[in-house]
Amino acid sequence: MVKDVRKDLVRDAEQKHGNLSRRTFLSSTGTAALAVAATGLLSRNASGQAGDAPSTEQATPAASAETAKFSNKYPHLLAPLKIGRHVLKNRIIGTPCSPHFLDSPGAYPNEALIYHYAHKAKAGASIVVLSQELDVHPTLKAVGSVDRNVLNTGQWQTNQPKSETSADDYTLKTGFKASKEFTLQQGNFSKSVEIMDAGHYPIYDLADGACQNILSQLTQAVHFYDSLCLMKPKIEIPKGYDVSPGDPVGTPYSWGTMEPGADEGLKIATDRKEITEEMLQKTIIDAVIEAALAKDCGFDGFFLHCAYRAPLTARMLSPLTNRRTDKYGGSLENRARFIIELCDAIKKNCGRDFFIMIGMSGSEPKGGYTPEDTAEYAKLFTGHADMVDIKGDPGERMSAPSYFVEERTPYLYITEVMKKKGVTIPVSCDGGFQDLDDCEAAIASGKTDAVGVARGFITTPDFGTLAYEGRNEDVVPCLRCNGCHGWGFTKPWLSTCAVNPTWGLEHKIDRMISPPESKKKVAVIGGGPSGMEAAMIASRRGHDVTLYEKGGSLGGLFNTYGETSFKWTYKEYKNYLIRQVGKLGVKVRLNTEATPAMIQKEGFDAVIAAIGAEPIVPDVPGIKGKNVVFAPDVFGKEDTLAKDVAVIGGGLTGTETGMHLASKGHRVTVLEKSHFLAKDRFFIHFWSSVKLAWEQLPNFSYVLQARFNGVTKDGVTYIDASGKEQSLKAGSVVIAAGMKAKDDLAFSFHGAGRRFYMVGDCKEAGGIENAVRTAFNIASMI
Repeated sequence: MVKDVRKDLVRDAEQKHGNLSRRTFLSSTGTAALAVAATGLLSRNASGQAGDAPSTEQATPAASAETAKFSNKYPHLLAPLKIGRHVLKNRIIGTPCSPHFLDSPGAYPNEALIYHYAHKAKAGASIVVLSQELDVHPTLKAVGSVDRNVLNTGQWQTNQPKSETSADDYTLKTGFKASKEFTLQQGNFSKSVEIMDAGHYPIYDLADGACQNILSQLTQAVHFYDSLCLMKPKIEIPKGYDVSPGDPVGTPYSWGTMEPGADEGLKIATDRKEITEEMLQKTIIDAVIEAALAKDCGFDGFFLHCAYRAPLTARMLSPLTNRRTDKYGGSLENRARFIIELCDAIKKNCGRDFFIMIGMSGSEPKGGYTPEDTAEYAKLFTGHADMVDIKGDPGERMSAPSYFVEERTPYLYITEVMKKKGVTIPVSCDGGFQDLDDCEAAIASGKTDAVGVARGFITTPDFGTLAYEGRNEDVVPCLRCNGCHGWGFTKPWLSTCAVNPTWGLEHKIDRMISPPESKKKVAVIGGGPSGMEAAMIASRRGHDVTLYEKGGSLGGLFNTYGETSFKWTYKEYKNYLIRQVGKLGVKVRLNTEATPAMIQKEGFDAVIAAIGAEPIVPDVPGIKGKNVVFAPDVFGKEDTLAKDVAVIGGGLTGTETGMHLASKGHRVTVLEKSHFLAKDRFFIHFWSSVKLAWEQLPNFSYVLQARFNGVTKDGVTYIDASGKEQSLKAGSVVIAAGMKAKDDLAFSFHGAGRRFYMVGDCKEAGGIENAVRTAFNIASMI
């Protein structure tokens, strides 16, 4: 079967002389998918403002049919962009991202994934990039003879002799091996860990007819909304090989800094061989085969992943990993050669209109290439590729900046340098583009031609729709917690969004929620994030909502660390919730501590308790001492603490509290019982940001594997890793041992209304995601 597929590809290529035909694989289910798209069911938004008839409204505000109008607020962002014969409908690029858990581990995309990408196109992305990598089945690469000119690529291989290589010879030379050891079969779908991205996504087999069929349905659904659909090919480094031999500086993703302990299991072998020119040419042929199949499935082009010094393409570009002395190494022009040959071969065989976007790091750490070098690379790519997408770099602060990066769009300066250096190929800039005003300003200033948006479509699936309607105030701010990337290697690859409770459910949320039968009178007790979310959703569903808050302002725990510099995204989200509560006409009762009797007198149909949690008090000697304070009480009272502070608990809360105090001039020591700090937060694209931030604070230190066992008048005691008791001098002791739900107090409101609900931390202490999701779920049922 594999040989037959390859023969078909070769015959097709020879007949078309490099201009491969476009086949379409359709089925009745594909037609059905488009029919669904046509009915508008791919949108998660329903109409409903305050005073509207009850509706199945979601977390993102949407204008009613009467008020939704096109706006001229963002003329540069929404201006079309002509690239070759392609006309992009706007300057919003949907860069690679999707929920890790959305797709099943099957041989081809499921309906949920098709829905996800189609809706991104419907919601305004002019280009949609499929996150899941596609590959021709690995056995295809190891079987049959290889004719170097078989795909009519001779023009870019003028120095390479024509030859044929037997399957056995090729296996020996490349390291590819068709065996049970290398691949585990499920139909024609490979589940080999050697070619999987550590559980991120499945890698679909482009040589599988069933997969081709479903992929064609996906591309049709994206095309329905006048958007381009790009595929991200799998371009591998053969096992045992690298761009240069040994273990060059800057291994993929800098694993040792990404996640504590990860380098123990992921260190790259130091005996790797230098990939040969012959193998590089074979890699190009494999990529051309992928491009040919992708085009036949309806993909408009390739997104070539050339960032982070991870894939072969990226490691070729970086002087940190490319130490070759042949024509592919040394000068910047030589390091770009492989990618240029790759682009030329694809264009020659698939046509000039086959769109190629190169995604690359805009700069690298010391010893790597600079923004000025990036500009030179872009000039070299001009005429060979169609667009360059600029990202950050793991060696610095990631392409997905966390909230520890205070710049809103930290990589815009790179594309600005490129423009000033005379780069003419269209460029897109990634990283932090969510505020629509920022997007408009970046393009209007000429610093970039387009903006790459990933998390904007996660927090607000209708991001582009809001741009057309000029409603920046309704874009849900991203916390930049990077939960959408998943935990990492210590837990299942589940991606979450703290502020969008429908993330991963958008394909079925409309079926899960029913319209309310009648308008109800609803009380919400507590003005923190969970309470505001519940009030917001209940109001959008047409109910009469009253929100009670015992303090003088809304925000709950958000107010305790609102002035912390690295929590700026949380402050923006708090302001968004307050703005929405006011916009929807929710009646807010500040400085009002609600009681069950008070609420019962008002005759509410539904009562939602959202009164939060309280700190856990460790049962140790001295815990009630005057020198003890709990983490939520620190903020705003930093000057009342002693110069030397011990923080008990090195989870994210304790770590960040310690960092905050250290930034205020206190000498801080964090005691953590586990092997590393901030163990309770996401590792991928986040943990290293926390680590980098605390390393820049000279007053911040920590002790790991320390079991806290008491408070004294001049500090604390603990048991160290060896089992010995130690003492630590500190004038103030901050307890960050976790939170516990105020469930008893919340439950006291049972019976105060006809229906009673508990949401957020008073139901189960957790993070912002728990608060928002439980509030959304309950309010959607009322």
